[in-house]
Amino acid sequence: NVSIEMPNLDYKIVVISLCILHLFALDEGRPLRKRAVSEVQLMHNLGEHQQVQDRREWLQMRLRGIHSRLRPDELPDLTHLTPEVIQYALDSLDKLLKSKQS
Repeated sequence: NVSIEMPNLDYKIVVISLCILHLFALDEGRPLRKRAVSEVQLMHNLGEHQQVQDRREWLQMRLRGIHSRLRPDELPDLTHLTPEVIQYALDSLDKLLKSKQS
């Protein structure tokens, strides 16, 4: 039998450390608190804004392909377009491309 002599304070520190380690293991990397509704809304808005920017850039690239004779500085500025207008333009462009393939 091997017995380990520990002063009372060291024993308490070891037990508390093991409890804390156990709690961190149970947490599995989740955030310590839930996100506030405003944080979730901000993240949603940021994602939506990024999606609109990506659509705008894609549409501008498609316009460059269609209007290859134009210089880049002659292309229209699309930064003022709303997501609805962009979607309408994309749908119209898609219909035109499909009708050309037919």
